[in-house]
Amino acid sequence: MILSTKTKESIKTALAMTVAYGIALQMDWDKPYWAGFAVAFVSLATIGQSLNKAALRMLGTLLGMVVALTFIALFAQDRWPFILFLSTWVGLCTYMMGGAKHQYFWHVGGFVCVIICMDAGADSVNAFETAILRAQETGLGILVYSLVAIFLWPSSSRADFEAAVAKLALAQHRLCQAYFALMNGKGNAKEAQSLHAQAIQDQAQFNQLLGAAEGDSYEVRELRGAWQRYQGQVTQLGETLERWREGFTELQALNVEHLLPNLAAFGDELNRRFILIESMLANHSSEQQPAAIELALNVEAVRALPHFHKAALAVSRKRLQHIEALTRSLLDSVSNIKGFGQSIAVSEAAAPKPASFVPDPDRIMAAARVMLILWIAWLTVIYVNGIPGGTGLVSMAAPIGMALVNMPQVAVWQLFKPVTTSVLFAGVLYIFVMPQLWSFTGLGLLIFAATFTICYLYAAPQQMLGRVFGLAMFVTIAGISNEQTYNFLSVATTALMFPIVFLIIAVTNYIPFSPRPERAILRLLGRFFRSSEYLMSTTRWDPGYSPTHLEQGKKAFHTRELATLPQKLGSWASHIDTKTLPGTTPQQIQSLVTSLQALSYRMQELLAARGGSQAQLLVQELLADFRDWRLQVQENFLHLSEDPAAGEREAFHARLAEKMKHLEERIRNTMKKASNGQLSDRDEENFYRLLGAYRGVSEALVDYAGSAGDIDWIGWREERFA
Repeated sequence: MILSTKTKESIKTALAMTVAYGIALQMDWDKPYWAGFAVAFVSLATIGQSLNKAALRMLGTLLGMVVALTFIALFAQDRWPFILFLSTWVGLCTYMMGGAKHQYFWHVGGFVCVIICMDAGADSVNAFETAILRAQETGLGILVYSLVAIFLWPSSSRADFEAAVAKLALAQHRLCQAYFALMNGKGNAKEAQSLHAQAIQDQAQFNQLLGAAEGDSYEVRELRGAWQRYQGQVTQLGETLERWREGFTELQALNVEHLLPNLAAFGDELNRRFILIESMLANHSSEQQPAAIELALNVEAVRALPHFHKAALAVSRKRLQHIEALTRSLLDSVSNIKGFGQSIAVSEAAAPKPASFVPDPDRIMAAARVMLILWIAWLTVIYVNGIPGGTGLVSMAAPIGMALVNMPQVAVWQLFKPVTTSVLFAGVLYIFVMPQLWSFTGLGLLIFAATFTICYLYAAPQQMLGRVFGLAMFVTIAGISNEQTYNFLSVATTALMFPIVFLIIAVTNYIPFSPRPERAILRLLGRFFRSSEYLMSTTRWDPGYSPTHLEQGKKAFHTRELATLPQKLGSWASHIDTKTLPGTTPQQIQSLVTSLQALSYRMQELLAARGGSQAQLLVQELLADFRDWRLQVQENFLHLSEDPAAGEREAFHARLAEKMKHLEERIRNTMKKASNGQLSDRDEENFYRLLGAYRGVSEALVDYAGSAGDIDWIGWREERFA
């Protein structure tokens, strides 16, 4: 009989849970359910994913243990400084959870500290024993599950990882082909949009599996540096492809194939490189090498173009050259990873400098909210006599609060169903089944059957919430120990603690802003345009200007806001209930998010282009014109920060057309003044890049105004309960 993957993984988790409980009970350890928690929360689909999470849980437990013992030693008799420092630590861990790496480590480090502090109280001896016991049982659960996962139906991440790598390479290949067709006016925009969505999904899967494969595959771990470099290259390629596509509107009036005579050969070479990459990823050696190719210009034809068309062509050509360099780097990386032949000569970019600390308002707000949750729970325990759970209420509020404040899109009411189902399931076993058991044989069978049932019924990734609460409630309510007692009040107390914790979290959801997705999007739009307005104002700085530390910090903050807010908007957009917003459709919201992402890319390109040097003649003659353009865009950003629907597509488009017509004449006159040799090729390249960047920002504003104008914003501002 061939067992399904779902059945095998459920059996492995159930067996590890049973063995962990058996060893903890045999060793006569107090609170053996801590070992059960470790098994429940580190069990994932593959060995690599499980080992990575197990390592983070163990390290987080040790960190939380050390911090908890320190707080107890310092503030054993001072409850207010004690909760102040404890909540501050949990807030710091919550802030770090919002980062890109080691989220689970910081989550565990935060709530384990709270659990040890609440369980141990002010007794330093008891605190040390509690901390050691927590570390022992966490280590036991991790060790048992790791051994079971390694020796029973081992499931390596390597095969899935290699499949994800090949899938991503193919997706980017098809996307590049689709964008070439679009640029030549022969493609299908909807098909290209679908391919782009698929490429994003494949990129996310690749990123997720890379860490897991490094954990359970020796071959991947040995080449982790090369794989991480490859990861950065494919990420950069995806972004560059998208930025290239966003400039196609400005090329519609041009015969691109005539202006770039070897464009077809250039596209064929890129296609050949993608095929080579896919072939090598499939472990097929090839003697072919990428041919050096330069995207040629039809100089005479380009010279006859209007200046804005020259700028659009220059920007698009620059992006194509960047794509060519990235495909060479990718081919080189894959050749090195697979061990095929000699490395291809590729000029590697200098490693970026480590980024300085830039505060994130959303992560700061999450930290403040979880600190408030802990304070409310703590004050409730102190001042409300007989509150269910006592200090356990604070211990429960910490892990749930830390998780939810970093997922503000998830409404608290969505947790009621999985919690209620889990409490009922565990309560029935505790009250009616467990009292009938008299040996570990029966208890072990119960543990195995209950764990298997929960894992089997909630095996799908989208059911993870049900699985987590199911296992947690079974372990908590069962309260298995060598001296087992049964009391209905323990079930009732646990059941009553959840509504209290959820009520506290629900109250803090409205501090300081409404948690409604549409309100969150309005706030994020305001932040986006305020950052854009500030960054546009910095383009007045001369390239040789040395900003103060404060100005550098402000620019770094707003630059990061500009780059990250479209993604945050996208995460909120999928949670909007359009049924409550007449006149708004999911397609309109997605179009709005897409236009914001395009505007973000265009602003980043403008900032990069502004950093280049410009010919003195062009600066003298055109400075006032570009200043007027900058001030007009700044004014638009300022109005949009106050009202995201303040712009009208037709008005923006008319002003842009008028500005382009005026500038076209001014640039023509300026160029006539330039004597032979006064403007170098580099000067012209930098100028047209800057001109194209300014136009790109204005075009993106026009697109945004069109997307925003399709939405009925009145319902977004109406007051109602979330």
